[in-house]
Amino acid sequence: MLWLSLALAQQLPSLESAVPPVYPQPALEQGRSGSVVLRLSVDEAGAVRFAAVEQSDDPAFDDAALDAARAFRFAPALDQRGEPAPAEILWEMRFEPSLAPPVRIEGTIRTAAVRQPGAGFRVEARSGGVVRYATADGEGRFRFADLDDGAWSVALAEPGYEALEASVEVVPGKVATVAFSPKQTRPWEVQEDFDEVVVVYEREAAVEVSERVLSTEDIYYLPGTAGDVVKAIQNLPGVGRPAFGIGQLLIRGTAPEDSAYYLDGARLPAVFHFAGFSTVLNGDILEDVALLSGNYSARYGRTLGGVVDLRVSEALPERSSGYVSVDLFQATGFVEQRIGENTSLSVSGRRSYVDAVLTPVLSGLGSSAVRAPRYYDFQVRALHHSDQGVVDAMFLLSDDAFRVVGDMDDADEVQIGLNDRFQKARLRWTHDLGSGWRGDVTFLGGPEVRMFDIAPDGKARETTTAVNTRLELTRGYEGTPFAWRTGLDLYTGGFRWEYDVETFGSRTVEKGFAWFTSPSPYIEPSVRFGVFEVTSGLRIDPWILDNGYTAVAVDPRFVGRIRPTDTTTFEAAVGQFSQFPGVRQVIDSQGGSSDLGPQRSIQASVGLEQQLGPFQLEVTMFGSELSNLVSGREDAFRFFTGPPPVGPLDTAPYANDGTGRVVGVESLLQLKSERTLGWLAVTASRSTRVKRPDAKSELFEYDQPLVVTALVSHQLPRRWRIGGRARFGSGNPYTPVVNRYYDLDRREFSPIYGEIDSARLPAFFSLDLRIDKDFQFRKWQLTTYLDVQNATNRQNVDVIGWTDDYSAEDPIAGLPLIPAFGVKGAW
Repeated sequence: MLWLSLALAQQLPSLESAVPPVYPQPALEQGRSGSVVLRLSVDEAGAVRFAAVEQSDDPAFDDAALDAARAFRFAPALDQRGEPAPAEILWEMRFEPSLAPPVRIEGTIRTAAVRQPGAGFRVEARSGGVVRYATADGEGRFRFADLDDGAWSVALAEPGYEALEASVEVVPGKVATVAFSPKQTRPWEVQEDFDEVVVVYEREAAVEVSERVLSTEDIYYLPGTAGDVVKAIQNLPGVGRPAFGIGQLLIRGTAPEDSAYYLDGARLPAVFHFAGFSTVLNGDILEDVALLSGNYSARYGRTLGGVVDLRVSEALPERSSGYVSVDLFQATGFVEQRIGENTSLSVSGRRSYVDAVLTPVLSGLGSSAVRAPRYYDFQVRALHHSDQGVVDAMFLLSDDAFRVVGDMDDADEVQIGLNDRFQKARLRWTHDLGSGWRGDVTFLGGPEVRMFDIAPDGKARETTTAVNTRLELTRGYEGTPFAWRTGLDLYTGGFRWEYDVETFGSRTVEKGFAWFTSPSPYIEPSVRFGVFEVTSGLRIDPWILDNGYTAVAVDPRFVGRIRPTDTTTFEAAVGQFSQFPGVRQVIDSQGGSSDLGPQRSIQASVGLEQQLGPFQLEVTMFGSELSNLVSGREDAFRFFTGPPPVGPLDTAPYANDGTGRVVGVESLLQLKSERTLGWLAVTASRSTRVKRPDAKSELFEYDQPLVVTALVSHQLPRRWRIGGRARFGSGNPYTPVVNRYYDLDRREFSPIYGEIDSARLPAFFSLDLRIDKDFQFRKWQLTTYLDVQNATNRQNVDVIGWTDDYSAEDPIAGLPLIPAFGVKGAW
């Protein structure tokens, strides 16, 4: 139906041939009808050169309408001289179940490397001079309808992937089928929309256990995540819940400091701002986020826990774009500009004002005036493609501050202050070297500063100036049964510390500086034969300080995978992982011990992935035996990643006396359809530690026996979306106070503690609700949302405290109900 022409034409375009749209299968099964208004640009020859959705009452029909319109042919518009002229028109396409044309060809697309659906891939069907178009849905499925009988050529030509083509015969009464499995051969050509990124347990050329994928288009609407691509991984199995929902990752029964964060394989000091409100890097420049909870590739090391790797897209944007986003906690701006054919520039900034919102709420929890965190971050990036490869340059910074002041009227009277900041320069070069080999050189360096102030005169400061350089060569299977990865991970820099602060009843006054370096080579061959795939890896980590301290860790690793069918995969892995003591812990003059060696973890896991109709089930059993853990000097000052320890402290000298064990099972049941995303993630585990050879086993301070997350997000007609998230988690262990005594010298009560970590906080429960509404305009889109966190206003106890005289417990609860409203305008 022709509505309007925006061209100055004497005669409007008239339709000569139309293609009926392929009815979306879920809409057809549910009997839903709909209408889509398209804006079509028709050239002088009557061909449709551009099509965009102007208005839609159900997004499920959008792709089908666009695919059909691309094959329309018009008699061109005529100008006042009677000459053919381009024109722009509005065209309404209506969908009625009773008029749905019969499907003649249907197919699936799953990428060869990771067997993920080719969502959004474009497919063409040709016969003679007739061309039809289709776009794969979220499951990688595509369909062609109302085709004439006879021979048709179905072709896949997605940028960045190998071109594939299949010949099919369309015969009466039957539906022809096609299956494509394209390889990504030119990743720099892959073009992503501004709202499409993935969160992935990444595998690449080597095999990783537990590979899971979520599109950021879905993540943006997930309740409780505020659209943050990295925060979404906190909902996945294997990840524990941190106190107050702050930005920590408790991965498979380990502490936050036992996990590492990377940007394209180079070490980052953190990925979250204080309180975990957002990530330190804008998610719109990311291609994917890899969460590897255990048994990961030999390219990662120096850590006992998990790994998070933020990976930036190498694709140039198809067009210039940007957005401004404002919500209850922060404001964000992002602009990406295409400069010529081979270069782009992007700038992103974010500034919080959560301190103005939450400070009155937090101040009501105690006598001191708590200032909620203040944070900001900034990134500028230049990307250039040439025959010599891809050059990616970036500068990024992050700054966080948190204060507790004496009273609301005197903001200068700081009782406790904490500040974290870093600035990093990043340069990366990637290039196809021929014969399937790819070279990757990454540099990331800059200062990291952490400061702590406590009344009346306590101060502490740590400055790390670190440089991480990675040189890597990879080769995919490329038609052979072998794949390779080898490289050098060089981490070097200086660490300066200065403390003058009261710590556990005594004054700590220390200062020092040390250079460190760790040149770590690794190699990882993979072999694939039939349904079997095996990867073995070896990583060598030296740790060298300028005072003469040297330690070396040699970590072998092995991963295997069996795919007996297209819907079933078995996985198994075993390997060693090492983590070195802190710099101060090995310097004798600073109360450390140069006899300390690397801490070790032997990890093993077995897993199953099973497709069950529309559901995907993943189950992984895992275990870790920890040895050579550093014990002692719990009274020494350090920056804590959680609440400071309470109870009897181990003040003996440092030693590799600790051991530990983590066992558990994690499962993920996921449903992803055209309109609904949902999953149930369950992790059951037990994490224990033994600090000294003569000590008994104790629960680890971050042990959470059961963590359950149920989440659903559903797309409604007219660009509405609703969702909910329910979370349950066991409380962390703590050491109870069983009695008290009055200290006459100090004139205060002191506690008598019971057995270490013999009590447990109450279980955590939270319900989050979210509703979104998108408004599509001609040149921009407006998104609004309301995200209600802790909708039941449950008072979850996150940290245990006591009254001043230790006569009773005085627990500290987490955040109350918070209704967060936000808007985002994108162009």
